[in-house]
Amino acid sequence: MLYLASAIFAIGQLLISTHADYRQWAEIAVIPYAFVGLIALLLSRHRRARASRFTRRGLVVSLFLLCLVVPLSISIAQRINNVPGIHAQDEVAVIERCGDRVVQNQNCYLNRPTTVGTGTQNLSKKTDADAFVPYLPGMIIFGVPNGLTIPKPLRDARVSLTLFTLVITTVALALSRLSADDRVRLFQFVIILPTGALPLVTGGDDLPIVALLLLALVLSYRRQPVLAGVASAVAAAIKLTAWPLAFALIFVQPPNNHRLVRFRYASALVAILVPTIAIASLIDPRAFFVNEILFPLGLTKIKSPAESPLIGQKLVGIFGSQLHAIVVLALVLVGGELALLLYRRLHPRSPASMTAYVALVFFIAIMLAPATRFGYLLYPANMVVWAVIFHKFDRSLRTRNAPEDTASVSQAS
Repeated sequence: MLYLASAIFAIGQLLISTHADYRQWAEIAVIPYAFVGLIALLLSRHRRARASRFTRRGLVVSLFLLCLVVPLSISIAQRINNVPGIHAQDEVAVIERCGDRVVQNQNCYLNRPTTVGTGTQNLSKKTDADAFVPYLPGMIIFGVPNGLTIPKPLRDARVSLTLFTLVITTVALALSRLSADDRVRLFQFVIILPTGALPLVTGGDDLPIVALLLLALVLSYRRQPVLAGVASAVAAAIKLTAWPLAFALIFVQPPNNHRLVRFRYASALVAILVPTIAIASLIDPRAFFVNEILFPLGLTKIKSPAESPLIGQKLVGIFGSQLHAIVVLALVLVGGELALLLYRRLHPRSPASMTAYVALVFFIAIMLAPATRFGYLLYPANMVVWAVIFHKFDRSLRTRNAPEDTASVSQAS
């Protein structure tokens, strides 16, 4: 059903999307999703096929190749050969220009940027050379390859973004103590379904964050708070969208929420994140403030191209530029109050429940943000899946530990 729903989503992109790169991905992916979905539906009616892990993995590998590797390769080839059209989202060129400047010993952030991302058509280093960079300094590593003398296909930022996502996701799943079926389900959502394949082919700057947060969650359950803090810190140093879950996990570190365990996680998080942000901001405080604070909040003369017909953007549009700052402040206060009320109501006590809480808060934030995109919904979508799977894992742990606790009580008696 997930594969068939993905096919329907691809059809929707063909019908309503205004982005040429989205439509091209949909043209390639719609048939594989539909075909594999029908195969899975037919096989599910046979007990042997339903129980065959080999069959399920074969379908996953097929979609990995047909819905991710093939369209990404085509898009990169078109860009290299200067085929007319937009071959990736604007963040790809913005990340590459940031890397170019760093390779040339310049600051990633421009003091007076004059443009926003315009869309990636070719490998020209002039594209978006004067654009805002609304990413934290960790994103630089994905743009650096473009400034190196390596084969042209490897210079595309999507290659490093995709490879990083695949490696981190694979490590997270290998370290997890989940069942084989649950690991496949997580891989589906992060990589195979449109929540992963579409952004990786067209942009991909959010998927490394998703993979790192998944790794942090897995390491939390493995009771390795320092490593979990490191994974969260790396994610938080790349993009602000990692911060809600990265900091929320401080309060639910196993075992039994012991304060020392929380301290170890928080120390690892702060020890990496704070120096990284400090160094980047001290090089040119004004440039950092303009790119990282004013621009994402829509407080610069040149507005972010991130637009979706959601509540926050509609309110900003209604009240106009004169009341823009007041509307933004009001939206922040409303969102903060809702988050606090939900925390008091839900009171999450495990990494799984905290992930579910953050997913809900993230969804509210996307709705109220003055500049956002529908694509950000991949964060709460993934987090909801993680919360469900790890909540089931929590219950299985309690079930396994229950007989041991009963035996201990009997011995004590």
